[in-house]
Amino acid sequence: MPYDPSTMTPGTRAVLDALVALGQGTAAELSERSGKARSTTDRAIKTLADAALIVAVDTDADTTDGTLTRWAPSQRVAAETQERDISSDAEPGADEPAGADDDTGETDASGTDRAEAGHADDDAGSDHTPPGGEPSGTDVDPHPAEVGEGDADNHDPGTVATDDTSDADNDSDGSDAGDRVTVVQPSRPGDRKVMTIKAVLSEHGDDGATISEIVAESGIGETTASRLLTAMEQADAARLLPGVPRRWIAGPTKASEVDPNPAPPRCPLCLQVVKGLSASPDALAQVQPLVRPDATLHIVASDGTVHTVALPTRPPTRTHGMSSAGTPRTDATVNTDGSQPFARGELERLTFETLTANPGRTMTPQEIAVAISTRLGGRAVSSGAVRNNCGKLGAAGHIVMVSESPWAFQYPAQPDDDATDQSARAIAERS
Repeated sequence: MPYDPSTMTPGTRAVLDALVALGQGTAAELSERSGKARSTTDRAIKTLADAALIVAVDTDADTTDGTLTRWAPSQRVAAETQERDISSDAEPGADEPAGADDDTGETDASGTDRAEAGHADDDAGSDHTPPGGEPSGTDVDPHPAEVGEGDADNHDPGTVATDDTSDADNDSDGSDAGDRVTVVQPSRPGDRKVMTIKAVLSEHGDDGATISEIVAESGIGETTASRLLTAMEQADAARLLPGVPRRWIAGPTKASEVDPNPAPPRCPLCLQVVKGLSASPDALAQVQPLVRPDATLHIVASDGTVHTVALPTRPPTRTHGMSSAGTPRTDATVNTDGSQPFARGELERLTFETLTANPGRTMTPQEIAVAISTRLGGRAVSSGAVRNNCGKLGAAGHIVMVSESPWAFQYPAQPDDDATDQSARAIAERS
């Protein structure tokens, strides 16, 4: 089925025309050729690739090194473009209807005039060949010696049948090309930031790169880089080396195969979201083989008795619209990110411990929340909740407010640990 360029947006059509003109090219080359912005070019490439109008060229280059993908028109587009060019070159234009009239025999008079002109002047007759070619000699025999014999052997129906056969062959070639295109499914373009991080990791080789080095060389924010590294680790496109400081190396998975926003992994036993996958890969690896294909866990008791435990098939959800006042928290009560809520006074204790671990350092609630999240293996921590706990600790005299805008606190350096122990005991008693 031919594609219809009129249904495309101007930007998509311009990018396709540029690719047809170039033969093949990268997104940057297509953007320069078409005169469209890079973002418009990227969207057009995705649209054309999803419609199987363009395909990725296999250049034997390793895309994990950040090599840009080259694109080329699909065989269907190339065949139809060539067919349009041939038809536009061979089309007689305004003279074609005259040839069609000759086939119907409605221009006998004009044919007779041409025959008479042919007898009068052979050179003029040979120069003014009718656009219809052989069909014009069907009704009138202007040159018995040259055309008559051909007409006697090959009538118009035979000539028309030959044209139809040629058209049928062209249609068959077009359908075959379309079938060949559908076999090759182009891959979607990879995430640009993931490919940038992958390139940085590849440059550092086996030594690996810290998050600070990745941020400095890629120009990506630390929060975004940490999130993408977790997604890359989940797809085995990046691996964390043991030891401190934490260093990352490139994994075997290609950057184009990484989902930048994957579903968070869940524990196969309780279906809780596994935060900080990089912090506990061994524990997760030990749990996974224990789960059977039928979602059961077989536990062998000390006396040899086997107990079968059916695992949950979906994550627990909270019941909305019901009051939870006075209801004790259970395993079925989870936050929106799938983690258990903090116990009463737990976040206040973590806030105080974070400040006491950095005596004399001024920290904002946002910085404290990030530190707590890192300590808990990447768990989401609300900076607003930390802010409220900072206010409580400051009002109780356990920490000192350094500034109001932005709100910042610090735990003053103490000559001894007596004051710290007293504050910790007071917080524990309130909990």
